[in-house]
Amino acid sequence: MQDAATIDRAVDPARLDRSMIVDLELGSEPVRQEMISRHAADWGSRPPFYIVNQGVPQVIVGRYRDLMEVYRDNDRFTSTPPRLPGYERFDIFNGIPTIAQTDGEDHDRVRKAFAASFGPGAINRMDEVIRRFVDTMLDEVEALGGSFDFMNDFAGKLIFRFMLDEVLKLSAEQQATIFRFSMSLSLIVDHKPGEPFPQEFLDALDGALNVIGSIMEDRLVEPRENDFISTIMRDESGKVDVGREEILNNIFGILGGALGTTSASTSAMMITLLKHRDQFEQVKADPSLIPQTVEECLRYQGPGFLSFARFALVDTEIGGTPVYRGMPINLNQQAGNYDPEVFDNPLTFDIHRNPKNIITFGAGRHLCLGQRLARRMMAVTLERICVRFPDIRLADPEFEPSYEGMFGEIRQCSAPMELGIRPRERSEEHTSELQSRISSR
Repeated sequence: MQDAATIDRAVDPARLDRSMIVDLELGSEPVRQEMISRHAADWGSRPPFYIVNQGVPQVIVGRYRDLMEVYRDNDRFTSTPPRLPGYERFDIFNGIPTIAQTDGEDHDRVRKAFAASFGPGAINRMDEVIRRFVDTMLDEVEALGGSFDFMNDFAGKLIFRFMLDEVLKLSAEQQATIFRFSMSLSLIVDHKPGEPFPQEFLDALDGALNVIGSIMEDRLVEPRENDFISTIMRDESGKVDVGREEILNNIFGILGGALGTTSASTSAMMITLLKHRDQFEQVKADPSLIPQTVEECLRYQGPGFLSFARFALVDTEIGGTPVYRGMPINLNQQAGNYDPEVFDNPLTFDIHRNPKNIITFGAGRHLCLGQRLARRMMAVTLERICVRFPDIRLADPEFEPSYEGMFGEIRQCSAPMELGIRPRERSEEHTSELQSRISSR
């Protein structure tokens, strides 16, 4: 059986058709900064092409149909990184197996243990908690006096604080440890082949693992409501076939590496809507548009331009491009959302598009486990902002964000905004009308 462990060497660059190689460093800042404005639209309409980064031949896939082919074919492609020099940047969790980079029966078995905690029922049960929490954070924004940074004062803290404070009730010290690890992932973006990971990253990783192990022990003794760790630890005794180490590894993956994506998506949503003020006004007037607005915002600009890479298990082809065994396959889901064969006028933002097939969260076996929570958090945030801060605006109408983050991420560095007139003077009048519409949905 072919798997990542049987891949013992990188592809020889001499095998590549040189006419299909693009001179591009995928982890560079110019690529990150120009992904939305330049690269994604181009890659969304062209066949897969080659790059050679850190001496490793790779392929970039951007067309929607090509992405779906890779996402859904578990026989030709694996999500588990081979342990080879030059492949370190793909091994986000330094060899710790999580469902994001595991395949086959092991993936399905462990994912089943976590699925109920992120399914529709679980998210619905958390709805009032989410609403209360979002309002609490908006109270903090209002207390700043009118001028604030949507990313750094709100969105950047949103999902971290919700999961770590509101749901898991971690101490301030524990939260800081998890946050430190999440931020340390940016340290391995430019990791050089054969070099050890930075000590700061390794220390942050060890700290996060220790905190999560401690939480697991606590939940065995004192389980908590609406706490996904408590749910999984309760089930460990026999309802699911999953071990303690597997639970630890995947809680680590969720808390350490996956929380920042909702922050970036929420910030992008508000920047986009405020740049398209006429459409924001339509959402304020008709809150039934919120779900499809969230979908269009996720299509128009998601939290990153790369999902977890895949690796070819056999010599094959994707969209007519030869792909060789062992070759890393960089999947650009943002480009897929700009594919003109799937989305008419893809660079036009339109809340009435109501897209049903966005690829922001991947597809197939590895569809993002937390996508329902992300959508609900974004929808509630938009709903509450419409009610409480109807005159919110960008501090600079011509604002263009710059980006940062881990490999493949496009997280806004900042998003300066103004609340407009004093929010409560305006929202008291607006609230009764809007909330009556919300309750009639």
